[in-house]
Amino acid sequence: FTGELSIKRSQAEQLVRERGGTTKSSVVRGLSYLVTNDTGSGSAKNKKAAQLGIPVIDEAAFHRLLEG
Repeated sequence: FTGELSIKRSQAEQLVRERGGTTKSSVVRGLSYLVTNDTGSGSAKNKKAAQLGIPVIDEAAFHRLLEG
């Protein structure tokens, strides 16, 4: 996760863990998604995700993944 979300980061991480997932504090190879409030941002995390081919999704897409 990066940037401000509508929920606390700890809450978002808990939602992932409840569904059997894991979270990382940095962008590393093998990461499934980077969740951000601005997918077009030029932030270091967004750039690294792009270099590694990691999809960058917004919070709405994150919530849709949780529902599906």
